[in-house]
Amino acid sequence: MSKGKNRFKQWKDKLFGHKSHELLVFCFFLAVSFGFWLLQALNETLLREVNVRMELENVPSDVVIIDSLPPTLSVTLQNRGLALARHSFSTLFRPNRLKIDFSKYDTGKNEAEVSIPSSEIQRMLGQIFVASMKIQSFRPDTIRFAYNHGLSRKLPVKFAGELKAHQQNYIQSIRLEPDSVKVFAPASVLDTMHAVYTESVLFDELHEPSSFTVPLRHQKLLKYEPSLVSIKVGVGYYTEKTVKVPIIGLNFPAEKKLRTFPAQANITFRIESGRYNKISADDFVLATTYEELLQNTESSKLELHLKTVPEGVSNVRISPREVDYLIEQIAGGTGE
Repeated sequence: MSKGKNRFKQWKDKLFGHKSHELLVFCFFLAVSFGFWLLQALNETLLREVNVRMELENVPSDVVIIDSLPPTLSVTLQNRGLALARHSFSTLFRPNRLKIDFSKYDTGKNEAEVSIPSSEIQRMLGQIFVASMKIQSFRPDTIRFAYNHGLSRKLPVKFAGELKAHQQNYIQSIRLEPDSVKVFAPASVLDTMHAVYTESVLFDELHEPSSFTVPLRHQKLLKYEPSLVSIKVGVGYYTEKTVKVPIIGLNFPAEKKLRTFPAQANITFRIESGRYNKISADDFVLATTYEELLQNTESSKLELHLKTVPEGVSNVRISPREVDYLIEQIAGGTGE
């Protein structure tokens, strides 16, 4: 019990000691000064910028809004600080909203672009704020939106970006889902359209099958359903393959025949994984002509060259690069 009393006495001495007393007095006068400053500030005329959400209401079911309203209107208000503070607090529970009645601006035409002037916006804003709140300025100063009564076409989607695979990979396939979308626009615009394009995007260093969501290219007076498409990218990898290809002679006289040692050479090449089983030794021609051999007087070796290489094959290597050879006389002649 005595320990508790001693501890209480220590706290009491610290709190009401001479130094603590000076600190408390200082804090009291600081709070009073702040209160006077706050009262003065709240009575001053101030400017404050607020955001007003915009909504279009009473839109018929057959009407498609092509170019919609901006989401918010930035309004600069002028009033006493206290009134502005009260307004800011109230918007925490009920945000400022500007509701625009579509029926007042419907021209009855198949398609139209509506422009609401600043004077009309000023009048509508005056109905939102209390009379003492002065609207100093707002932006944008003109509100526009466009609509049509269901004019649409279904058009194919084309990818307008760029896909780059990793050095050891390649782009195997590109698939768009959906591959076509519904386009809403004025008739004069729809008649000129043949396809819809995605935004220009770049996907780099792809090394495995991937899926991306890409928005369609934004254009004035156009609306898409849906407005996003999925791009499915098939990515393959490069692999190496080796085949044994016979060495043959071309344009040889009927009585002569080429013999090489060895009779075959290994052809190693890089190929897309999806075509690995589609490329065989029959797709290569490893040959020399009789005329080339007659001109080969400086070496007893034959340097091998491919006469035919299939499309899509790269980094081709021949092993061995040179072979021994002889020209054999078939019908009673002497060999060379």
